[in-house]
Amino acid sequence: MRSFRSLHNLVIVAGYALGAALYSRLPEEIQPSWTVADRGTVWSGAFMVAFLLPTAAAVTDGLLRSLYVRHPLDESASATVLATYDAIMLRFILFVMGVHATLLAGVVGMLQGRAWAVQVVPVMLGLTMISVGNLLPRTRPNLAIGIRTPRTLSDRAFWVRTHRMAGYTVVSLGFVIVLAAIAVPPPIGSGMILLVGPIGAVGMGCFMWYSKHARS
Repeated sequence: MRSFRSLHNLVIVAGYALGAALYSRLPEEIQPSWTVADRGTVWSGAFMVAFLLPTAAAVTDGLLRSLYVRHPLDESASATVLATYDAIMLRFILFVMGVHATLLAGVVGMLQGRAWAVQVVPVMLGLTMISVGNLLPRTRPNLAIGIRTPRTLSDRAFWVRTHRMAGYTVVSLGFVIVLAAIAVPPPIGSGMILLVGPIGAVGMGCFMWYSKHARS
């Protein structure tokens, strides 16, 4: 568990370091901006591009883990289950830092003229979904991550069934995104991201409705 926490911090620090390294190469005039008396227009967009995503990842991880540990449900704070939470959050942080690196590279012009650049984020998203989907069945009722409804939070067996199905769904949709991004020409391939979310939500909604009424 400590190794995961160390990796969390290392990845976030790497994101800050990359932002600091490329900060001087970012265009100065990036929105948002405001006008200050005697100073003219002040631009803050470059600072946000360089450091906002690492900060968002660090804050999100800290808040969710605090919620997870301080308000346990069932066995959700046990060492094994907490390690599963940390593993899921590590994958989330890696994805966010991957988007951060891609954004920085695009803004400073490193990706100019590279047709494959539009495939990077969809492929990263698909791989993250596959990796996270494999871990979802190991989660247990908690207030931080997962499908949190009154039924899943109060019924451990129903949580396990729901997240086993959610894992299958997320992994399958992750494969669809990766294959579409690689094999289907843009913008259709990368646009698959806009379809898999609603498809997954409808599928899980139908599964939960059926599970509820089949056992009524």
